[in-house]
Amino acid sequence: MRTVFLPSLLNRLCEDPGLWVDLQDEGRSLLLDLGDLRHVAARKLLRVERAVVTHTHMDHFVGFDHLLRLMLGRERELVVTGPPGFLERVAGKIAAYTWNLIHDYPIRLRAEELDGERIRAVLYSGESGMRAVEQEERRSEGTLHAERLYTVHATLLDHGVPVLGVALHETEHLSVNRDRMEKMGLTPGSWLRDLKESVRRCEPGDEPVDAALPGGDVRRFRRDALAEALILRRAGQRLAYVTDVRFTPDNVARILPLAGGVDLFVCEAAFLESDAALAAERFHLTARQAGWLAREAGAKRLAPFHVSPRYKGREQEILDEAAEAFGGPVLLLADEGTRAEGSA
Repeated sequence: MRTVFLPSLLNRLCEDPGLWVDLQDEGRSLLLDLGDLRHVAARKLLRVERAVVTHTHMDHFVGFDHLLRLMLGRERELVVTGPPGFLERVAGKIAAYTWNLIHDYPIRLRAEELDGERIRAVLYSGESGMRAVEQEERRSEGTLHAERLYTVHATLLDHGVPVLGVALHETEHLSVNRDRMEKMGLTPGSWLRDLKESVRRCEPGDEPVDAALPGGDVRRFRRDALAEALILRRAGQRLAYVTDVRFTPDNVARILPLAGGVDLFVCEAAFLESDAALAAERFHLTARQAGWLAREAGAKRLAPFHVSPRYKGREQEILDEAAEAFGGPVLLLADEGTRAEGSA
């Protein structure tokens, strides 16, 4: 089934972690973690509307400055969310620069911090001279963001410091019955995207819709009649992202519901099981533990990532161990923002 989420790793398996999630046909994207972003095309980063930083170790946060610089001239707001203490870390980044010439820039950066069931936020803007303007607190109950297309959920995990585990849920999956469309003599076009958006927004059914015909002509329909004829509605796709956690009962108890039944579980597999003592010492998972978590959560697919550099050139061993524990093949997500996928 064609999904709205198109995920790819920001870097190779043994390099900085992070996930690029393109929202198909939307012209906007999400980032999960902000590791090294220098090789990602500026035109792609300018599509980013939200980023979730699991924690502020350098390999997860070093790309913040690069992203911020690109956003200085963009009109659309960027929202960056992190764990407890995140607002202080962002404030330190902002304070490192001089902003006396920023007032005419349209930059709007909303920084958020999840702490328990509360989300605290501040807004930085060119208008304010990049001074933090406190925003109204809100309750989260595990939900960071909700809109017509998708929701973002998070839970606090332990890595010696608080880290966020993240899940993305497509609100509802809408697709087009192509055979029916052809039988009606209609041709694809932007009107299909508009029709799907109107269904998600529950817009009035008696509104007219102009559907494209061959040769550039259009045929007018009632919105509800056309949607009933062409739009197929299914449960949305779900993705979970977990990295930099130790294998403890508390973490397991939080990860399994977060990743329960997801279509894709992107999970760190930092060490081989033969190095389990080192993994525990450094508060990371082994590949076998990642596979076990995915199997117990009932995930449909597992994509291991964030492999320790000590295994560079031996990544296949990590993938094989994770696959054995998972009970099936694992997915090797493409890196560097590409969309191609393979399996291992």
